[in-house]
Amino acid sequence: MGPDAKIELHQRHPDAHHPFLVKRVSWSWLSAEIVRIQPTELEFRVKGDDAAYLALHDAVRSDGETTINGGSRSTITDFRGKLTFAPIGSSVEGWNCFKRVSSVVAVHLTHLTSDHYENDISSVPPSLYFENTTLKASLQKLRSVLDGSGINDSAYAETLGLLLLWEIRHAADPQFTQLKPVRGGLTALQLRRIKEFVDVRISKEIGISELARLVGLSQFHFIRAFKHSVGLSPY
Repeated sequence: MGPDAKIELHQRHPDAHHPFLVKRVSWSWLSAEIVRIQPTELEFRVKGDDAAYLALHDAVRSDGETTINGGSRSTITDFRGKLTFAPIGSSVEGWNCFKRVSSVVAVHLTHLTSDHYENDISSVPPSLYFENTTLKASLQKLRSVLDGSGINDSAYAETLGLLLLWEIRHAADPQFTQLKPVRGGLTALQLRRIKEFVDVRISKEIGISELARLVGLSQFHFIRAFKHSVGLSPY
């Protein structure tokens, strides 16, 4: 299952009748959650001991503050459409006084055992309430997986997680906007192996990692090479 990291929420007035609703889903190396909050005052914390944290906010607070690692601090009141990122080992905490229904969709990303270069976001610095249209679009797709309005498939969620890792690196450092060219597409033999594998397993769940291993490529290289050859994403 995915990481145990989550947004910890505590109402500042225990007798208040303004609950928050949480839906969480875990996959092999990532987890995601939607938190919907009624007007209330609460404290929150995310402790990323084993997972990086990326969140998309839809919230307006009348008062409150947010800090990362006890240092970087923000008292911004309107953070609708804003993002927060904290790498592994960082913590995000603070308190909010919400006067309207608010929500946050968050993903917790652990290290993968392979594809070290492509997946390494350990050096990306933490950032509070920033904007990035690419990351926002991917998180909105992940949100649709969680709320049932989108594609409910583990391979699709896994692909979105891989894209988020890549997009985080791009958002943090301009040098990564110059992508390394795909080392060609898939060979005819690789495409045939994939087709035969999918034909046999079509009624079962098929992960991107399985297909990548089948043709001896990293997950990132497989996704790009497949699209280069077929014109469609592996999903």
